[in-house]
Amino acid sequence: MTRLIGLTGGIATGKSAVSHYLKTKNIPVIDADVITHQVEEKGQAGYQAILTVFGDSIVAKDGQIDRQRLGKLVFSNKGYLKQLVRTIDPFIRDEILRQFIQNTQSPLTVLDAPTLFENGYAHIVDELVVVYCDPVTQLHRLMERNQLSISQASDRIKNQWPLQTKRNLADTIIYNSGTIDQTHAQVDDWLATETNQTR
Repeated sequence: MTRLIGLTGGIATGKSAVSHYLKTKNIPVIDADVITHQVEEKGQAGYQAILTVFGDSIVAKDGQIDRQRLGKLVFSNKGYLKQLVRTIDPFIRDEILRQFIQNTQSPLTVLDAPTLFENGYAHIVDELVVVYCDPVTQLHRLMERNQLSISQASDRIKNQWPLQTKRNLADTIIYNSGTIDQTHAQVDDWLATETNQTR
């Protein structure tokens, strides 16, 4: 029976780098962000559900949801963010379960979910791995990556659970304030431990 590992962190802490490295090790990864994009595409049930709640003002010229416009809306209002999560979450969970069932031949399947705690996915995984970096590094990475002001980046970070809280709840912590090689070495050590447990 495959074990479902929850991989999370804070925005811009380097979780995606860890997820990518796991894929190079042939570990099946279920990407909650990719699933979110899929269920929000035009023609999908999630798309219509979002439009029912937020209206046509978030639709781009091509008929798809304008994710930048929707992001500005929900990240400026916690009530809207909670409403969006409630609206789209059932569709995301169904697809996560479908993909997990497909991966039962592998001893490990990783659920890569940036808002794993916020959306209640911690209850469906067997182990929690948190990618952590110091708050100053996190802020600077987010500003540079998304071309945001310090206040915009701070608002996005504040809309997630505090990184320290996630770290305290983790079974395993991957520290990602250093070099990528140092991060990979920690992932290798963790995988070695997981391999021993599943033998």
